[in-house]
Amino acid sequence: MLTVHQVALSTVAQLLRDANAFVASSHAAISRSAPHIYISALPFAAKDSLIYQKFASLFTGLVSVGTPGIGRHGGRLVATLIGHEDNVISVAYSPDGRLLASGSIDGTVRIWDTRTGEEAIAPLQNNDGKVLSVAFSPNGLLIISGGEGKVVHVWNTSIGRSILPPLRGHSGWIQSVAFSPHGRLIASGSDDKTVRLWSVETGIEVFVMAGHLDRINEIAFSPDGQLLASASHDKTVRLWNSGTGNAAGNPLADLEDEIRSIGFSPDGKWLAAGSQISYQVRIWDLKTLQATSLVIQNQGTVSSLSFSPDGSTLVSAGRRNIHSWNLQTGREHPGSSFAGHSEYVNSVKFSPDGLFIASGSKDQTVRIWDAASSAEGAIKPLPAHSDVVSSITISLAGEYIVSGSYDHSVRVWDASTGDSKSQPLLGHTGKVYAVAISPDDRMIASASADHSVRLWDLQTCGMIGEPLFDHDGEVFTVNFSPDGRWLASGSDDTTTRVWDVTARQTAPFGPLKCRGMVIAVAFSPNGGLLAAGDHLGWVHIWQSGTNESARTPLRANSHGIYSITFSPNGKQLASGGTDLVVRVWDVVAGHQLFELKGHDQMVRSVGYSPDGLYLVSASRDRSLRLWNAKEGTIIAILSGHNDWVRSAVFTPDGRSIVSGGDDNTIHVWDVETALSIQSQAAYGPLDRLGSAILNKDGWLVGESGELLLWLPGDYHGHIQLPPCSMIIGSHRVVLATDDSLHWGEDWTACWRNRG
Repeated sequence: MLTVHQVALSTVAQLLRDANAFVASSHAAISRSAPHIYISALPFAAKDSLIYQKFASLFTGLVSVGTPGIGRHGGRLVATLIGHEDNVISVAYSPDGRLLASGSIDGTVRIWDTRTGEEAIAPLQNNDGKVLSVAFSPNGLLIISGGEGKVVHVWNTSIGRSILPPLRGHSGWIQSVAFSPHGRLIASGSDDKTVRLWSVETGIEVFVMAGHLDRINEIAFSPDGQLLASASHDKTVRLWNSGTGNAAGNPLADLEDEIRSIGFSPDGKWLAAGSQISYQVRIWDLKTLQATSLVIQNQGTVSSLSFSPDGSTLVSAGRRNIHSWNLQTGREHPGSSFAGHSEYVNSVKFSPDGLFIASGSKDQTVRIWDAASSAEGAIKPLPAHSDVVSSITISLAGEYIVSGSYDHSVRVWDASTGDSKSQPLLGHTGKVYAVAISPDDRMIASASADHSVRLWDLQTCGMIGEPLFDHDGEVFTVNFSPDGRWLASGSDDTTTRVWDVTARQTAPFGPLKCRGMVIAVAFSPNGGLLAAGDHLGWVHIWQSGTNESARTPLRANSHGIYSITFSPNGKQLASGGTDLVVRVWDVVAGHQLFELKGHDQMVRSVGYSPDGLYLVSASRDRSLRLWNAKEGTIIAILSGHNDWVRSAVFTPDGRSIVSGGDDNTIHVWDVETALSIQSQAAYGPLDRLGSAILNKDGWLVGESGELLLWLPGDYHGHIQLPPCSMIIGSHRVVLATDDSLHWGEDWTACWRNRG
């Protein structure tokens, strides 16, 4: 009897755990609309959970969800805390872990009970603008905050009121605040380039520490309180003696990059710093003040980092994800998925007992995660780029998709299946900005931040010869001439250079000088012209194979041109850039034919269909737009990427568009389906979902604003819905259905036995 009783209790406990995870991971759907407990939350529930197993069979007319390459939705999510009305910039645990403070652009500090997820007291209002940093005192009785108001506020957590007048002295926004470990000092770092120390007892300024040459992004006390570290936009970390206010040694500057985040290890032996551009975490030995050999390569700017209490693990925020690193090896813990935020993560903190991780995000939520690191049950992700997909090109036969990425690699994919043809093509030591395929489908060219152009064999995926070095800066773009004889490249050295492909050396003419750094190059279809777009808004056109200009440069705008392309007949040229529009030019006359307006952020890529009937544009606004190239009218909007879209091209048969972007994925779009959805010629349930708008809260919304389906934030950018026919990424989410979906007033029909 005891055994049976224990089994029953175990099952109940598991059911309660699964129910808690179900509510936490789908809180956004459940709290907004009760019907979506069934319509949205249940289909996305973990298939191995008791909630799904007990209830899914009782419903019909719901979407079915396949998730190749990813584990359960929500991963380790324990709770989602909702209340802020804007970007959450900072989170901090109380010393006993029972409270969590969060500061937001909405001007409030909120205090959460970590056991219930409810707010412990009313929001703390500072009435002087955005809150950029919060911290608890060592005894947990006080909270400090700093931000736009240029002052530090000191709050009593039990009464929710200030106990000192605002601490004034800074002349710029306060980016970071911290209590000393003994609780007698408050430190603040500001845009005014100074760090200031204040007495907690009196509120009087004790020291002003100056030396940084740019704004201070974060400060941190060492565990013993003797040192205070400050990280700055001036690419340095400085150490200060908290007892004297004097510098403690020379600045640490090993990152050679703007430093966004810092933290001391719990034993005080190490100092970690995360960078903005190189995406690295470097660690210094504080005894020697020398950088250790341990380098962690994050995915995206290291906006925040935190050591576990035992010092074995470091978590870092990068874009929308949180990463957990083994500090013995510098490698990411296998299966450590903390994906769920739908916008950038600004702050991460370990709980004092090391069991949980809290995060604050631009998506206006605070989330709490189970910190346990275990590969048990982890699903191996699909082959994919680990960073921004910057460039896409298609072989002329349509057999392969080739992509370049900020992860320094070039990859070749089977265009029909999305499978990887080989291991990544490695050799570049910097971001790969552009890729191109020769007209005979034999060769790939890649351009990189490492100042080089490399050639690869498309069939064997091996490198051809030595890298081509002649540019004096980063190489942003490459393109083959139609006969395959020449390869053009553009660089931030403001030149376009042309290479003899056979000889693998620069051509006898050139370099071709532009007014600004060259971001895009293109040959005309007959090979007679070579065009280059620069970051000052000019399109330069030369007679191919010469130094002679074919015409005076076209003045597109006063900003950057990021993409140019000739029409198939060579009579028009389209350009896209930072002025948000696509411009179409008459190449011979040199005047603008029309502007294509609709994007609300810069246009990163433009491309013609092979028959010249359509133009596709890709933008930072996360969308692609399909245009009538003859009339300049919008035909369809393709939404599905979860971040900037940097590259979009038509396949040679014109049936598909392939795109890549900052969400590390490649999407393949079916043009005929896009056209039929737009005209509603074919309009099944999935077509309706595919044509819906994904709003900022993660809902697919119909034409009348009705809520059709809620999509979990950790799946955004990976959901395959018409007209998207394939996604190449670390995982994908494939939605399917029968001929009907129950939504709107018909939602109760989803119950099989309605009685």
